[in-house]
Amino acid sequence: MKLLYLISLIYMGHGLSVQISQKPTCFYVKSYTGDTYVTVNYQISGLDENKTEITIESENGDKLVKKQNTKEGALKQLLREKGTYYICFKSLSKGYKTVSFDFDMDGVDKEYAQSEQFSEMSKELSRTNRNFQTIYRNQNWISDRENAHQMLLEQTQQNVKWCASAKIGILLIIAITQICVVYYFFKDKDFSGRV
Repeated sequence: MKLLYLISLIYMGHGLSVQISQKPTCFYVKSYTGDTYVTVNYQISGLDENKTEITIESENGDKLVKKQNTKEGALKQLLREKGTYYICFKSLSKGYKTVSFDFDMDGVDKEYAQSEQFSEMSKELSRTNRNFQTIYRNQNWISDRENAHQMLLEQTQQNVKWCASAKIGILLIIAITQICVVYYFFKDKDFSGRV
């Protein structure tokens, strides 16, 4: 599931939706310079939508800003030092909740994850790509095999028709020949019993 969050962050970059529970769901941003503002806009939907907690924390676990019991709003915080900061969402009740949010760091290009975190994802994507290529090759092989079988079946069906027609023709010729032979054999014979 974390991989999905990471992929979503990479591709969308500024609009996310995630299901939250009583365990914090956190995303992080890097501040490469001090005195940078991070802004988090959010909207929560679901049961007991007001019973939520949104925090921005430093890498040491210090809560820089915390907002509770709101269903929508914005957090803006000055990040005084460079480093990693966490944006966490937590449900204060057992109800199902979805939070839609975006965040931005003023004057800084967004980098939501480090390249080290992509190595495992890269391996998984490579494995998935290989699996898709195998499936594609197998589908092509099956399709080619079915086409060859269809051609063979049609050719066999045509051959059976010609063979059946030839057999019927030969049987008709034999039957007509037998009728003619028997007819001409008995044509001049007298069976009346007179001698």
